[in-house]
Amino acid sequence: MKFTYKLFPEWIQWLSKVPDYRVQARCRYSLYQTLFCGLSLFLLRHRSLRAFTIELRANTKAQKNFQRWIQFNDVPSDDEMRYILSTVSTMSINGLLKNFHQRIERQKILSQKSNAHKLLGKIELLSMDGTGQLSSDKIQCEKCLTRHSTDPQGQVLTKYLHGQLLLSLTALDAKYSLPFQFEPIERNDTETQYSKNDCELNAAKRAIQKLKTNFPKRSFCFLGDNLFAAQSVTELIRTNGWHFIFTAKPERNKELFFMWEYLKDRRQCLQWKDNKGHTHHYRWTEGLPLKQAKFKEAVPQVNLLFYEEISEQGEIVYKSSWITDINIESENVKQIAKAGRARFSIENRNFNEQKNLGFQSEHNFGHFGNLPNVFFGLQQIAQLITELFRFWRPGADWIKQAGSKRRYFETLAVLVAHTILPDDELPILYLKFDFSSA
Repeated sequence: MKFTYKLFPEWIQWLSKVPDYRVQARCRYSLYQTLFCGLSLFLLRHRSLRAFTIELRANTKAQKNFQRWIQFNDVPSDDEMRYILSTVSTMSINGLLKNFHQRIERQKILSQKSNAHKLLGKIELLSMDGTGQLSSDKIQCEKCLTRHSTDPQGQVLTKYLHGQLLLSLTALDAKYSLPFQFEPIERNDTETQYSKNDCELNAAKRAIQKLKTNFPKRSFCFLGDNLFAAQSVTELIRTNGWHFIFTAKPERNKELFFMWEYLKDRRQCLQWKDNKGHTHHYRWTEGLPLKQAKFKEAVPQVNLLFYEEISEQGEIVYKSSWITDINIESENVKQIAKAGRARFSIENRNFNEQKNLGFQSEHNFGHFGNLPNVFFGLQQIAQLITELFRFWRPGADWIKQAGSKRRYFETLAVLVAHTILPDDELPILYLKFDFSSA
């Protein structure tokens, strides 16, 4: 038995729902068409906005390919695209990501065979991490973060930066990491009115609060590095009824590790050996204070888990420690440690691909208005679509034949620009998902 889902092309119509506040009678290009061009820029792995417009502007073959799906007159120039997109809000782009994930959830695309991609079979994993986006010694805007340093001559140097916090839906076995929502890290955000530099921690708090509004009924477990192992973040997650597994380190969580050593008699252990001969050793203690209590202060209690993987030769292959609010038992400790390790998929599958494999996420596509956030959001949507394309069996076969996902989409870019493709050969615009129940 096979299940076939026509997940798209509704995603193209979703672009038309983004509000456009311009006077329409004076507009040569619609926001709908411009968003489609911005998304195509990343789907087809063009290196810059100017290169994209030079290749496809006034290109009748490309227009024929795109006209099957939207009313398409021509590709705007790079400056026109920037001015049109500069007024689009971060909330609107996150709304497009929300539409994708709601459709994915309704059609159960990620759980056709089982719920093995979820923690304990029911909790979805969200990796959370920050990344640098733009960096310059000269180009700046009112939202830029600033970093000061001193050169050997004693002169103060200023660097202007933009950052982003990304939340990515992650499989327990780390086989996929799908962009879910993002939160800008910037100065003078319109919602928070910062008078100083923003940071990952504050961005995480804002993202968690917005996530509860957008997805109130879904069950999440947040994965993150030691930066998020702070009371302000863990308590906010607990308040919303969610869970967390964050890396813990003695340098930052001194009181926690002091109590770990002090309460040695409360430790529990589990050890097993896999078919490679590697020994997996788990040690954990429940109910430890995350920090030292002050007078009449309620200190949150967390569970601390240590994990080591040791080869047959006695070498440590991997080791780490995490804090979590999930009750640790012999039956679930393997899954909790596996979820903790899956955090690195956001680095390997999201940031690495976006920076080094065709999305050019550190390139300055635009640096005024809300452009840095709009282009970052379009990159997340483009990567989500290409990941879903990889889930489709014919799509996975075509990528394998091309040699890599990046190579496939670069080849597709050449075909779109120089060949009028038949209706059934625009696969990235129209996806069918076939899953075998076997």
